[in-house]
Amino acid sequence: MRNSRKWLLVFVGLAIIGWLFYAMIFQWLVPRTAAFAVPGKWNLVPLRESKTIARGYFGLPADSAKTRDSWHSGPANKQYSLHIYYMNDTVISAYSIYYHYRGSLVKKNYLIDSSAIR
Repeated sequence: MRNSRKWLLVFVGLAIIGWLFYAMIFQWLVPRTAAFAVPGKWNLVPLRESKTIARGYFGLPADSAKTRDSWHSGPANKQYSLHIYYMNDTVISAYSIYYHYRGSLVKKNYLIDSSAIR
């Protein structure tokens, strides 16, 4: 009886340590380090500029809609996405940068940066 209780406490302790390790890595460390590796041009999104200036600066988008363009950078399992939103179909009104992490056990999306005109 005492031996099984000991193993239960060891298992619970290991589960708590594993959860703390997961939380430290994927809730704190990955989003903070991902912000340092954002493609350089994406740090300067020209708000209140036209769609043609944005496309001239960032290149042709990977995905395009009437009110949004998207660019992607990096390998498929550690990919950055820049989404630019347009007001009146031509003026940049907002942007957001996401980091998509796809590991063998964990798949998470992190919002790295965003801004909008007010």
